[in-house]
Amino acid sequence: MIVVKLQGGLGNQMFQYAAGRGLSQGSPVYIDHRFLEENQTDSPHFTARKYELQLFKNIKAVKATSKQLKIFNNNSFYYRLYKRIFKTVISRQIENEYINFKKAYGNPVNIYLDGYFQSEKYFGPLRNQLLKDFEFPALDTENDNLRKKIEASSNPVSIHIRRGDYLKSPEVYKIHGVLEVQYYQQALNLLNAKQADLTLFVFSDDIDWAMKNLNLDSNQTCYVSGNPSENSWKDMALMRYCKHHIIANSSFSWWGAWLSTGNGEVFAPANWFNANNVKFNIHDFIPANWHIISNE
Repeated sequence: MIVVKLQGGLGNQMFQYAAGRGLSQGSPVYIDHRFLEENQTDSPHFTARKYELQLFKNIKAVKATSKQLKIFNNNSFYYRLYKRIFKTVISRQIENEYINFKKAYGNPVNIYLDGYFQSEKYFGPLRNQLLKDFEFPALDTENDNLRKKIEASSNPVSIHIRRGDYLKSPEVYKIHGVLEVQYYQQALNLLNAKQADLTLFVFSDDIDWAMKNLNLDSNQTCYVSGNPSENSWKDMALMRYCKHHIIANSSFSWWGAWLSTGNGEVFAPANWFNANNVKFNIHDFIPANWHIISNE
């Protein structure tokens, strides 16, 4: 039995589910909703999130029962019993480091995942299945018109800029940081050197900042707005129709690029986190066929 603790927004929940899917060998992934349910109040250093995987009707996810969750309570009789009779482990990430489950645990019968597990290494061989699992609902008329515009473009590029919650407090900023204009300019320069006739689709939680600072050609740029809060998934759904992608240091646009079947160029920032405060290996986060560029 594979149980996954859900935390974070849509992109993070997708990573957590996908990591569980990579271990479950076709069986359902059991979901622990407790963190989301118990943390429903925003604070200066925390953004409350809801369960968002209900968007996807094809996922093999089942809400874990309280009895199942007792198996993974360190202080419970159930945990001691199951740990002795059935190989049962709790896998906790410390700083989002990659964990080789096979090497670390062998072949446990039961495993509980507590972390973000932001790496294709956990589920890469399941790409075709996950493309089906993460099939979005139908778009509304306005967004479907945007989809048609993207698909009608010869070389559509999604550009994602994430600022809002990363700037909400010094503590959050210290972990994530934000990408400067130079990163996007460098990525666009590299893309323009390889591709012609680009149409840019800019997605952001701070679209005003993007319009003022990116200095893009208005004739080839579409700024996408109108999908805040519970509708933000529509931005990810639109991103995947683009051929090329310049992503932010965000699991949201990571999935927008990964779900795309356009076989285009993908550019990602080298500093996924603030390197001065978080230890990480960018090659665990970014697929081997994507381009990693400096954002300093």
